[in-house]
Amino acid sequence: MGVNSSTSHFFKFKLCLLFALCVVMVIWTSFSYMEDAIWVSQKTKTFVEHFRKMMIEKDPEKETSAAIEIPAEKSDLRLCPALSPYLRGSTQLSFKPSLTLKEVEKKNPNVLKGRYHPTECQSLQRVAILIPHRNREKHLLYLMDHLHPFLQRQQLDYSIYIIHQAGNAKFNRAKLLNIGYLEALKEEKWDCFIFHDVDLLPENDFNLYLCDNEPKHLVVGRNATGYRLRYKGYFGGVTAMTRDQFSKVNGFSNNYWGWGGEDDDLRESL
Repeated sequence: MGVNSSTSHFFKFKLCLLFALCVVMVIWTSFSYMEDAIWVSQKTKTFVEHFRKMMIEKDPEKETSAAIEIPAEKSDLRLCPALSPYLRGSTQLSFKPSLTLKEVEKKNPNVLKGRYHPTECQSLQRVAILIPHRNREKHLLYLMDHLHPFLQRQQLDYSIYIIHQAGNAKFNRAKLLNIGYLEALKEEKWDCFIFHDVDLLPENDFNLYLCDNEPKHLVVGRNATGYRLRYKGYFGGVTAMTRDQFSKVNGFSNNYWGWGGEDDDLRESL
């Protein structure tokens, strides 16, 4: 009886210890989530403050307003909130092998020829997404299926441009992005350009596809590299620049982007 009683007490002690560990884990997880949410909120607030300064600052040399133009037909709408109410946070990605373009179109009825804008408010920026492409039809389909609802949840006024390279020559990512930039400007005076590899999908819609007060790298972590940068100083994959930043990077207005050379192919498999 003494042995059984000791065993019973020891078993109860282990149960209590396990319960205590579970409680600690729940508290720690909740705290981490709240900490992440506060960090995202603070970062977004900082971004909005910078962006608003960009909209109202004046160039002392040119004495012209740096405010971003708002199309007349949308000027009566209120600005969309800095943090969209439709954001979901981190999402577990999955890919349907039999996915078709028709299904993607059906899921996004408000997208017309790659263009979308929210009807309930005026987006903070007009965003052009430039995607260099060749022989990656499945990757492109998965990206479109994921990216359209992702951008709509952020309440963005956006258009997606696919810049396709024909032939069998070495894939030239930089030249495709140069062409995409110039062609996109023929359709709209975009505020922000997102240069986007076809095989990268954002997992968290708090990663805002908007330009900041300096060139912005959107791929701070990726699953293929254990959610770390590929190498120190890596600034590829998905990046954001305003027209002004693009001009300064190149030295003068409307010049070609000089990141890569003839052999610049940064694509990786999913």
